[in-house]
Formats: sequence, C-alpha cells, structure tokens
Amino acid sequence: MLLEVKRLTEKYHTGFFGQKSVKAVDDVSFTINEGDIFGLVGESGCGKSTVTKIILGLLKPTLGSVLYEGRDLTKVTRKDWYHLRKEIQVVFQHPQSMFNPRRNIYFSCAEPIKLYKMAHNKAEEEELVYELIERVGLSRDQLEKYPHEISGGQAQRLSIVRALSLNPKLLICDEPTSMLDVSVQAQILNLLKINKGHNLSMLYISHDLEIIRAICNRVAVMRRGKIVEMGTVEEVFENPQHEYTKHLLASNLVV
Repeated sequence: MLLEVKRLTEKYHTGFFGQKSVKAVDDVSFTINEGDIFGLVGESGCGKSTVTKIILGLLKPTLGSVLYEGRDLTKVTRKDWYHLRKEIQVVFQHPQSMFNPRRNIYFSCAEPIKLYKMAHNKAEEEELVYELIERVGLSRDQLEKYPHEISGGQAQRLSIVRALSLNPKLLICDEPTSMLDVSVQAQILNLLKINKGHNLSMLYISHDLEIIRAICNRVAVMRRGKIVEMGTVEEVFENPQHEYTKHLLASNLVV
C-alpha cells in the first residue's frame, strides 16, 4: 500500500470568537495502492482540495493521519519534506502559478533538476530540459519565453512533465484540466495515460465525471466533507448505491 488516509477530519472555526465550527473534511478514509489511479469526485466545496492540502503537508488535520509507505505525513518535519517532495509531486488547477513569473521557461524546467542534483554539469542539465519540452511538443526557442507568453495548455503540459521528471511514486492532480478547452484536456489526459503502466500512482481530483471514468480505476464520491460512496469505476458508475452519486451521474454535474 502506497498511501492510506485514515479518518481524516479538518474543522474550521467561524464567527467573531470562533464559537462555531464547520467540518470541511469529516472522517475521510481511503487507500491508494501502487499503480492505482484513484479519483476523488464531488461538487466544489465538498472538501476535495482540503484533503489534497493535508496530504501535501500544507494543512494540519484536526484528527486523523496520512500514511505514506507507513510513515505519517502529518508528523514529518520540513526537512523530511525535502526528500518526500521528490516522491510526491502535484499538478494544480492554474498551471501558470507553477512557474516563477520573473523567470523564463528554461529556469522553471531546470529548477527541480538543480534542486535534486540530477545533472552533473550545465550540458547535462540542458539535455534533460530539452528532453522535457520535446515530450510535450514545445520547441527549444520557447524556453526563452516567460509564463505569460505561453498558452494555458502549454503551461499545464510543462508542469506535468516537470513533475514526472523527478520520477515520483505519487502524482496528485488537483483539477488539472478544468481551466482548459476540450481539445487541450484530451492532450493532458493522454500525457497522463502514457504513465499509467510505469508504477506511477495518482490521486486525481475532479468534478468532471467523464474524466474520472476515462483515467481512473477506483473512485470515491465526496459530499459535504464526507465520502458517500467508493469502489471501482465500473461499480460506482454502472451501479451507484448512494442517491447523491445517482444525482451526479444523472445530471453529469459540472460546477
């Protein structure tokens, strides 16, 4: 087992004196095995992104644990995260936010290579960067451009291959195609599918049921911070048990 999320709960306190509490995540549990593409689906505000932030160590949960290869990520230090970041990579919804706006594309592509000392010299670094951009159909002259000078689809493809360049064990995709048009979405999904057979596990978070059906092998449905249904994609999509899941599938809800 690669990742085990156990009874995760996150409360937010509201009101002038914090006297009220709201559970953004309420007793959430699921597992991801090696090679799994696990989908987490639900409407906006259901708690999907909060789960992501807790797994990445950006939030401390009120209760529960996140075990990565048996190690509780909610208790590791910042120093420990330096090594873990190489194994747990993330692709966010807004691709341009992944790049330094004051630096060109070459700098952003070379940054993880330098950080984790993957090249012995400048020439080897350049060769690795060229391999990255060629995988997503970009030319070398585009490396001199800045993030605002490339399209959202190009930026997202670059953010994915940059994450994959570190050979992570777990890739977390948080709504990576929601800001892109349909044709570009297909390119992004094809890029991810290529890596399905390479022992790469994924947590794919989305509100788009068709994308979940296309790329995932297991799925959990969230509503108001809780998982209301979970199983293989075939089980959940072909024979939904919960009324909320039936509603999502009937309406093909996109929010």
